[in-house]
Amino acid sequence: MEIGIYGVGTFGFAFSYLMGQKYKVIAYDRNEKLVTHLKKNRCHLYHFKNKKAPKNVFFTNDINDLSNARYIIVAVPSFALREVARNMKQFKNKIIINTAKALERKTAKRLSIVIKEEMDAEIAQFSGGTFASDIVRGAPLGADLACENATMLSKLQALFSFPSLRIYGNRDLAGVEYAGAFKNVIAIFAGIMYGLRMPYGSITHMISRAAKEAKDIAVALGAKPHTFSMESQCWGNDLWMSCTGKSRNREFGVLIGKGMETEKALEIMEEQHKMVEGYYTLEAIPKLKKGKADIFMEIYEIVFNGKDARKAIKEIMEKEPEMIE
Repeated sequence: MEIGIYGVGTFGFAFSYLMGQKYKVIAYDRNEKLVTHLKKNRCHLYHFKNKKAPKNVFFTNDINDLSNARYIIVAVPSFALREVARNMKQFKNKIIINTAKALERKTAKRLSIVIKEEMDAEIAQFSGGTFASDIVRGAPLGADLACENATMLSKLQALFSFPSLRIYGNRDLAGVEYAGAFKNVIAIFAGIMYGLRMPYGSITHMISRAAKEAKDIAVALGAKPHTFSMESQCWGNDLWMSCTGKSRNREFGVLIGKGMETEKALEIMEEQHKMVEGYYTLEAIPKLKKGKADIFMEIYEIVFNGKDARKAIKEIMEKEPEMIE
């Protein structure tokens, strides 16, 4: 069994480290400096410097080295995914496992649709409460794998199952993609409130309201309600972890909540080699065609137009509360 990995950033290296324990792994990255370092030292240039990749992980700058891999884990930022899929267009009969959790920033399309528009492949989505650092240290974790093909989903579930990683299959590909994308936006909002030093109950109240809005939007766009339950790894687990743990999206939000301008906050995150995927999904929110996005639009106004966060929260509180039947 040969597994391909496209992109050896934080998550790509974590998957190389994990999958290399059972399979031959071909890990591709176009960054020559990074690949040279990986080949020589077996550890990452920026992250997990005390962790060496297993011996059967092979690092390369040549994309053609992925041609023999039946399964390719794509671990690149969402804004690069269309180009990446286009770069792999010549590959046939591949199963692409995407790890980015976002919507395409210019179109609000799900990333599986973006990939399918550029290449012919079976698409799956990996999503759950899984920090790359926890994967590398072998912490007990859970994640959802989504694929519309039931037979392929069963194979992927077995492929990704490890003693430290429990995999749950879900055929609701659309739902799992929306859950991962929207939870990042909510994590930014949670971070903003942490930055404002709001009480914990205030933070969890806003998280729960934003979560309800996210679920309603996703279902209107074709997701299944069961994907947005608390026991779901791509939603309950990941939302909880991202909003209250040390996630990049929450960290970005904290900087904004403390009064930092968006561009400066992004610059700081970039200096730390930390990608804020929620920022790109948030950019796509106004382009969504279905669902009521009142809270999401307030978060958008804070991040993209500099609206005062306390004023935005006050306006959310003044909205007419719903009747739950």
